[in-house]
Amino acid sequence: AQPVHHFGGRCKRKAASLRSSLWAMSEGTEYYCLDFGRLPDELYKPEVPLEKWQEHLKTAGKSGFAPGFLRDIAPIRAGELLERLIVYPLYMIMNAAPFMMPPALWTMFGLRGCLYFVLGMFGIHASCLALNPLGTTRSAQYVFTERHIQKYNSIKWVWPKSLQPPNLPEAKIFCTIPHGLAPVGIVAYPGWSKLFGNRLNRPTAAAVVLKIPVISYFLKKIGYVEAASSAIKKTILKGENVGIVLDGIAGMFQQDVNLELGWVKQRKGIVKIALTTGAPLVPVFGFGHSQMWRILVDPFGLLEKLSLALNVSVTPFCGRPFGLLPFGPPYRTPVLMAFGEPVVVPKVENPTQEQIDDYHMKLMESFANVFEMHKTAYGWPEKKLKL
Repeated sequence: AQPVHHFGGRCKRKAASLRSSLWAMSEGTEYYCLDFGRLPDELYKPEVPLEKWQEHLKTAGKSGFAPGFLRDIAPIRAGELLERLIVYPLYMIMNAAPFMMPPALWTMFGLRGCLYFVLGMFGIHASCLALNPLGTTRSAQYVFTERHIQKYNSIKWVWPKSLQPPNLPEAKIFCTIPHGLAPVGIVAYPGWSKLFGNRLNRPTAAAVVLKIPVISYFLKKIGYVEAASSAIKKTILKGENVGIVLDGIAGMFQQDVNLELGWVKQRKGIVKIALTTGAPLVPVFGFGHSQMWRILVDPFGLLEKLSLALNVSVTPFCGRPFGLLPFGPPYRTPVLMAFGEPVVVPKVENPTQEQIDDYHMKLMESFANVFEMHKTAYGWPEKKLKL
């Protein structure tokens, strides 16, 4: 199948790439970028060494990448596009099904219909455990569905030289905002485990999500652990990285097209975990996360309050075409994961509130700086970030 290209020309991409290269050469390399959507498929394998990926990095100087350079749309083959248009909605429905389907079936078919659904879910889950189609955690992070997402949403990562190997080799805590309806940028799972020193990364999820039949099998095989202090500390002490979406459910509700919201002012628990383990905090801003679906909200914020209380989203949303189809696939919004300067912390057995507040402020400053640094290159020159 031939690649399906987003409208726009190669000439613009080449011109932007040339401008960025010239800036980098004149100023010295300060930033690195990997375009997962354009990474050759033959390199997207666990056994491929980091050096092969590094051959595809773009670089920029202290002024960053050229305006619009980080927003172009990657090509996608017709079969891959079709898979995303079908599986994206199915995945979103599956997330909601364990909570919505039993009561719906009970209403329509009574207790028997509800039991059949529950038993069917557990039967599929048991089959997954027995057959283990994903293999090891390392190999599971290369699952083809997430690879297709990287192309569908043109996922790019950009990071400062302070994160480029061999710098900062120790286990790290990656803190991503905003959540959006789904934090799509995190699904370039091999990147977290390969790009910053070949150290296995474990994303986090709410405890309730890791108990959903079938979905929990896939998430746990990819490496997910519970978003709880004990689980994060245990992972860091094993020498593995941890990734957390810091604003969680609160980060789903973004309605202002001129303002990005990051709910991190009260998120100080992760700083305490970093101090007690000595793990550096790395802020990551997900450009595009807030613009992938059309989220339907009530004027009184009741659904938002209910979602926060349950720690599970109960917010309806629509996707393609034209933001009209309930549970529809997202727009082909390009996603940029922009990594900020790491906040290196000392290891403190019993950190004081003053220490926690101090490093939390540094984390917020790094979030603000990375947003300002790359927003023009992403095509948001006028947009603001409110933390």
